[in-house]
Amino acid sequence: MVESTDADKTVINCEPTIDISAAQALFEHLSNALSGNHAVEINAGDVTRVDAAILQVFTAFMLESKTREQSVTWNSVSDAFYGSAEQLGLVNELSLPAR
Repeated sequence: MVESTDADKTVINCEPTIDISAAQALFEHLSNALSGNHAVEINAGDVTRVDAAILQVFTAFMLESKTREQSVTWNSVSDAFYGSAEQLGLVNELSLPAR
């Protein structure tokens, strides 16, 4: 994960492969984004493989961001990411853009 922050938003850029070994780092990036209390943009357009554990981390993040009324948008979502979320029934929970 690559995270950048400016005055208006935090941008999270996902690596092509996000497996369980990245779960802790992802959790930390997303927690930092929530503590910043500004808009978050997630770029998952280059993802070729994503583990279910990672989708669970993203789901928990999305639920918490909604509780805090913090804006989160998906800038891009790869077919692989979307397909994995769809198989697990998490498209709505992740607020992924319609296909």
